[in-house]
Amino acid sequence: MSGFYSKTEQKKLGLKKIGRDCKISKLSRFISKDIIIGDRCRIDDDVVFKGKIQLGNNIHIARGCTLSGGEKGIILDDFAALSNFVQVFTSTDHYTSNSIPSATLNKKNQRKFSNIISKSIKIGKSVLVGSFSVILPGCKLEDFSSVAAHCIVYDKVKKGNFLNTNNVNKTLKSRDYKNMQKKIKNLNKQFK
Repeated sequence: MSGFYSKTEQKKLGLKKIGRDCKISKLSRFISKDIIIGDRCRIDDDVVFKGKIQLGNNIHIARGCTLSGGEKGIILDDFAALSNFVQVFTSTDHYTSNSIPSATLNKKNQRKFSNIISKSIKIGKSVLVGSFSVILPGCKLEDFSSVAAHCIVYDKVKKGNFLNTNNVNKTLKSRDYKNMQKKIKNLNKQFK
């Protein structure tokens, strides 16, 4: 780790809000300022924030993640964690359409020649996303769900479910989310 910004340095980042007791790496990058960070969050080296992003409390974003919220936005609820190099995109070109990639086109030509998918993303309470996974536009990872490493997530993951798209595209196991809810309740009592 490169070291973390002090509270004074955090204020100079110009973000909408940064909560109490946050650890933000000096090697993280904030391309936009439309970002809200809750209390006790940790953001590691080489994390990139772009667009509209809202982090709840006790969020961990590990090294090398990209959160590209665009205009639609990304919300991470309390106690969620993104492992190393997770990529979260609220906008992408439509890969199966007969359109031109949009990255080098102006807005007018994007509308005319490209097919861009833009939808918000919601990552629920106590969700864990494994390393190198990609979260695509419109995904909703419900509370207490988890995603294995190297997965491409393009749909909803139901509450308490574990998703592994590496071998088969189905839910393999459910997590004991009721027990997890109790643990979070006990933790929150400590923070008051």
